[in-house]
Amino acid sequence: MGFISEYVSIADALSCIHFEGLAYLLVVFILLWFGKLINDLFTSYSIDNELTNKDNKALAVSYVGYLMAQGIIVLGVLRGPDVSSLLVDLGLIVLWSLIGIILLNLSRLVNDKLIFSKFNNKKEIIDDRNIGTGAVQFGSYIGTAFILQAIISGESEGILPDLFGTVIFFIVGQLGFIIFSIIYQKSTRYDLHGEIEKDNAAAGVSFGATLVAIGILMSHSIMITNSIPAFFVWFINGMVLIIISRFVVDKIILPRHKLDDEICRDRNWGVALIEGGTAIIVALLINASFV
Repeated sequence: MGFISEYVSIADALSCIHFEGLAYLLVVFILLWFGKLINDLFTSYSIDNELTNKDNKALAVSYVGYLMAQGIIVLGVLRGPDVSSLLVDLGLIVLWSLIGIILLNLSRLVNDKLIFSKFNNKKEIIDDRNIGTGAVQFGSYIGTAFILQAIISGESEGILPDLFGTVIFFIVGQLGFIIFSIIYQKSTRYDLHGEIEKDNAAAGVSFGATLVAIGILMSHSIMITNSIPAFFVWFINGMVLIIISRFVVDKIILPRHKLDDEICRDRNWGVALIEGGTAIIVALLINASFV
């Protein structure tokens, strides 16, 4: 009966109470506030005004992705190597979280200028309140955050090598998103840019969720190796499998209906969620199966 004692352990309960956790939580709330300030610097509109007075749902979808992405980045910092001093640990958390948040805002510019260069993301979200564009930004934020988390949570090799590696893999990761967006467009029978510009939320949801999957896929390679050639081999193999998952959804999960018709013609964002969710599952399984 001795095994029962572990279910009523008082020592384990007391170990859950410590003030360091409160210090970390306070720093996290401060970082979320800084994240909003930095976001304001990169945008020409008032987030508060758009979300409340104008009830802009497209910006809400995008911004919740930004908030979740900040949390993913900070989580990566918290899971990083421990240091002996609480103050030093908190300082490193602030430093790397701010670096991650700045890069997160730069990823929005990559999304705007290179992934969706045929139209203006700000106009689509602020003027047209385009939910599809908001969903794509949501996916871009979350996917980038997984990449940054993988970079930041690794063993430190010194401040300069760490900064160099962070910038290099951020650039490589964004290049991966650009390459994938081109391949994804080739795999569909509709014009992805055109459908999103025409306020097709389903097209944005499917692509945005798949960007999350690609971010998860790329993050695993970064966690296990610093080799850029290995990264691209992993990325290409995984990307092919994720593209194949579209056809799995089309032929196996929804055999009586065409996936592209549901998204393009019917604007069925429920089917779009199934496609994107399947891509995320496939990315997680790839990461777990090929180590």
